[in-house]
Amino acid sequence: MRRWKKLLDDDRGVSTVEYALLLTMIILVSVATLGGFGVGVNNIYNIIDGSLSDR
Repeated sequence: MRRWKKLLDDDRGVSTVEYALLLTMIILVSVATLGGFGVGVNNIYNIIDGSLSDR
């Protein structure tokens, strides 16, 4: 019984889970931001390419 109480009172794993969730959120935001940025840059290159091929 003491082992279970000691295991339930141990909070070292909680901070690991919190850091993992925080890292996951940072990665998701980074991927979404860079994905949107990539689409914008691709659109700019397509506009430039279209204007150069018209000449």
